Amino acid sequence: MESNGDLADADWLAARIEADHERILERYREQMTASGNALVQDDEALAQAMTNAGQVLEDVAASLRAGRVRIGDGYQAIAWDIGLTRAARGVNPGASLQSASLMFRTVLDAVARVLEERPEAFGLIVTATVALERSIMLRVRTAIAGYTGFLLNQIHDAQVTERRRIARDLHDRIGHSISVTHRQLELFDMYSEVDSGKASQKVEAAQRAVVESMQHLRAFTSDLYEFHSLKSLESALKQYVDSGAGEGVHIRIRVEGDESWAAPEIVDEVFLVLREAARNALRHGSPSTIVINVDITPQELRAFVEDDGEGFDVHDRGDGFGISSMRERARLLGGTLHLRSRMGKGTHVDLVIPLEGRDAGDVAGR
Repeated sequence: MESNGDLADADWLAARIEADHERILERYREQMTASGNALVQDDEALAQAMTNAGQVLEDVAASLRAGRVRIGDGYQAIAWDIGLTRAARGVNPGASLQSASLMFRTVLDAVARVLEERPEAFGLIVTATVALERSIMLRVRTAIAGYTGFLLNQIHDAQVTERRRIARDLHDRIGHSISVTHRQLELFDMYSEVDSGKASQKVEAAQRAVVESMQHLRAFTSDLYEFHSLKSLESALKQYVDSGAGEGVHIRIRVEGDESWAAPEIVDEVFLVLREAARNALRHGSPSTIVINVDITPQELRAFVEDDGEGFDVHDRGDGFGISSMRERARLLGGTLHLRSRMGKGTHVDLVIPLEGRDAGDVAGR
């Protein structure tokens, strides 16, 4: 049981810590600066560290007065926020651990100096040290939880983004090749008894599409998919028309402007969007004419795909995966995609991609 003298000593030490509150914090700031701690370079991080340190001092004083460790509830919010903020800003956890170590040494040194004035109360350093350690470590653990929670969310978001990217590429690359194969085999069956020459051409086209599907699938499964830019957007569109367009459908392609104004990665993404729009028209619209128009300037790429097919009610049908994929590719390029359609009036898809000042590496690393 503590004597009145012990309680008086504890109250005296607590009062001295409270009186020296600002001086101790200033010493802590000086130690942070002298050590070159990264938190000093960030105003918000430094403000958080100083608030945290002030609360630690309050915990030590409260523990001395109570004769046992007492940690205020306010540490959780500030510590969690510290973890989130430092993770978001890319602050190395080592800076936070160094900060905690400096805080421990600064406060312990201040307590020891005060106790030199009253040696008979030196036994209180145990209570002060335990309270100091407990207050700091609770904050460190909470901050680490906030830090790792932020990183886990980042990992989850990255995984979701990667799954969506793979889904888009599977749909737009492998799905396209399989669709072409299916269409060519349908045409082979149509011509097999009436035109053997055309029937052979359709089989050859189907074989090429199967080989393309196998190449893409092999690249995905082996995680060795490498980007190969198109040599020409116009030629790629014409090749698609030659291999995938149905009989009796007139497709007009017009590409104006210098394709070199757009990064190869952007041209590749634009091709996938336009091809998907044309394929949707062929698959669902039964058009007689499809127009694919592209205008490229140094500032932007504008394109549209228009058909005179059956059209559809965009409010009733909504966005299927193909349309969602087109919208997402446009968004990742910093552009926009708008779709208009009416029953019996065909469908019109507009694509606008800004070019000026864009870093093509942003797209390649998506």
